[in-house]
Amino acid sequence: MNKDHVFTKNMITENAGTQMDPLTEKIKHQTEGRPFSIHHTNVEKGNKNALYIHCHSELEFFYLTEGELDFYIESNVYHIQTGDAILIPSGLIHYARCASNGGTTCSFDAVVFSIRMMIDALPSYCGKYFDSAICNSMTGVCCLTPDTDWQNAVIDFLTGIFDYDHTSIDKCELIIRGRLLSAWQLLYNNRYSTQIAKHYARPIYPLLNKCINTINSNYMYDFSLADLAAASGLSKGHFCRVFKDVTGFTPFGYLNRVRIAKACGMLTSTDKKIADISARCGFNNISYFNRAFKQIMKKNPSEYRKNFQSIT
Repeated sequence: MNKDHVFTKNMITENAGTQMDPLTEKIKHQTEGRPFSIHHTNVEKGNKNALYIHCHSELEFFYLTEGELDFYIESNVYHIQTGDAILIPSGLIHYARCASNGGTTCSFDAVVFSIRMMIDALPSYCGKYFDSAICNSMTGVCCLTPDTDWQNAVIDFLTGIFDYDHTSIDKCELIIRGRLLSAWQLLYNNRYSTQIAKHYARPIYPLLNKCINTINSNYMYDFSLADLAAASGLSKGHFCRVFKDVTGFTPFGYLNRVRIAKACGMLTSTDKKIADISARCGFNNISYFNRAFKQIMKKNPSEYRKNFQSIT
């Protein structure tokens, strides 16, 4: 079930081949049909880039076993050291660079999983524990360090999962699911319960999720603010306030990053012209598309396509 990665300057070697998702990251995060996967990556000395820029619809626990990284999630940067971990909510663009500028080796483990794996295994009244994960939210990012007791306990649950990376699924599946649930309970107790209370009331999450689903499914259309607010059933003023508070983005900022993520998929899975991709993703102006793409992805569209081709 393990998916090992070895990063060199211009190549990624994977020991287990996977089907490619045409929209986001080119790895299918499943283990023998289960909605999770475990990865181990070694980054060789001399390589500045530890994790290429991508996003996926699953959540991810990332654990640094060796080295120091600058971990980029959207526009935020998190410096993590050996023994630290970080939770990346679904749908957020992220990548990592070696803090030593490639001067040393580093390695990390990750478990990537669908939140539905936990929600569907529990009775409906337990849904409140996962409200913070429903919206693709920057506020859900959580850095974990062994210096804090409850965070160290979460890390212990994670490292226990990684111990099973070479074990057949039928001998460890329930343990992995149980450890993820135990880790999530600690996150809820110490982080997300107070976060949910801050965000007005629990019902706001499913309302905003309606709008987020509308954007994710219809990103190519020309939305107005009134359209987006109506999708959530909120007034425009209230909608703008709570959308930014819960997700960390303005409504149109979120729409733009969804469009850019879709464009990344087309750039890497098709040979369509950049102008065509821009139009298909809802951008009426190619110059604006190029500026928005570079702001989010740190490269222009042609550079991004060329860089992806060099590592596949």
